[in-house]
Amino acid sequence: MGFLFEVLDFPDGSRMTDLWNNTWAEPATGEEIASGHFIHLGDDQHVDVETDFLSSHLPFNVAGFGGVFPDGKPWMFVMQKAPADLATRLRGEDDPHSLLRGSLDRAMSFNPDALVAEELSWRHDDLMKVYEEEGIPAVSVAGWSAADLLRGLLAQCCNVELAAVVAGYPECAYPQSVHACEADVFADVFAGWVSGLR
Repeated sequence: MGFLFEVLDFPDGSRMTDLWNNTWAEPATGEEIASGHFIHLGDDQHVDVETDFLSSHLPFNVAGFGGVFPDGKPWMFVMQKAPADLATRLRGEDDPHSLLRGSLDRAMSFNPDALVAEELSWRHDDLMKVYEEEGIPAVSVAGWSAADLLRGLLAQCCNVELAAVVAGYPECAYPQSVHACEADVFADVFAGWVSGLR
């Protein structure tokens, strides 16, 4: 099922219909923090439109996915990451995640019908522990950036075993299969998931 599906406790019958990956996310330059925000959108809003709009207003955006609940109401989950000391350096705040939360709050101000239902906050080590709990030895992902750790969890939502993502990192998700390889394990998984929708 996947870590994110389990921790967000979706009602039975919820569907994932969209995903995005910001390949322009800043590379890691030191210790990083990450967050994930589960957002319920307005009843008549379209997931693809709102995810494009919201993610374009998030400077720390990494990736995310969206869909609909059984009753048809749309939702999205957006993932961000930033240097761990950025909130202190820029704003003098003790909570490193306040910067990511503030970034989301500013973007959400453009959509008064959207509601943040849940926030997940991690440090790099926390994300590695998630992988360990999913059966992946920490040493296998110790060199991954926070952005790639987040992308791996998103790839798991695309019906791909996390172990296969880790084994194929960084170049190919399906080395045993003939496919239009994207030369990037995450792009491979995401392209495969999108093509499965057609």
